[in-house]
Amino acid sequence: MDQFDAYLRKLADQEPFPVPEDYHGKVFAALSALEETKQRRPRRRAWMGWVAAMLALVVALPNLSPSAAAAMGEIPVLGAIVEIFTFRSYSFDDGHSSVDVEIPGLGGSPAAEEVSQDVEYYTEQIMTQFRADCETLGTGYQGLTVTPQVVTDSVDWFTLRIDVVETRASSYEYSSFYHIDKKTGNIMTLGDLFDEEADYQTVLADEVRRQMEDRVDQGYFPESLESIEPDQNFYWDDQGGLVLVFDEYKIAAGAAGMPEFVIDRSAWEPLLKA
Repeated sequence: MDQFDAYLRKLADQEPFPVPEDYHGKVFAALSALEETKQRRPRRRAWMGWVAAMLALVVALPNLSPSAAAAMGEIPVLGAIVEIFTFRSYSFDDGHSSVDVEIPGLGGSPAAEEVSQDVEYYTEQIMTQFRADCETLGTGYQGLTVTPQVVTDSVDWFTLRIDVVETRASSYEYSSFYHIDKKTGNIMTLGDLFDEEADYQTVLADEVRRQMEDRVDQGYFPESLESIEPDQNFYWDDQGGLVLVFDEYKIAAGAAGMPEFVIDRSAWEPLLKA
């Protein structure tokens, strides 16, 4: 039993919640319908209480499951400093409520292992909050999707993006980005890119506000952006451009989704660390 599975079981033992009488049958029927691998049956676990009725746990290591290995084959090949070695997925859909969570494990270097632990902890927090929301919401609809994506994997840089969508009466999207500088082996944030004396926060905020004013008819609120934080979500695009990413509703109406702004190189390049 790994740390995350133990964590789920601990939560279940500490906080039993009543389950609707007919729900167990539905979950077990869904479990029975799951396709088995030829080499080994996946482990089946459930949370006690209300979430036990919602989450069907399927854990498959690539060396044991041909289908998992095939799925892993679609992931970009990573450099020596970062390796994706397994996925854990939690999924359930009864036509009323749904969960679809994928958690990547990273290895290959101390930085990659630290990111892996951070991602696991981050996902634990999301699922714990989801569990609490399910208890509060009762029979109302609740949906959760957590999706990992390798955004950048170059000789010098690695970026993992975790996208989260929470659905109740409406949906809410947000993301978390994890960066590794392969040259130094360090985990990076936006603030780590710039010289300590550089006023990069003002420069970047001014540029984002300028672009927002050009798109004000698309539901952007320039006055809502006070500053750019050192841990602001970002990534490098294919042309090496700096892209800032904002969670849904943070600086715009929900129709704008998760806004992204490409910052002109001339604005930020002089501010980088030497």
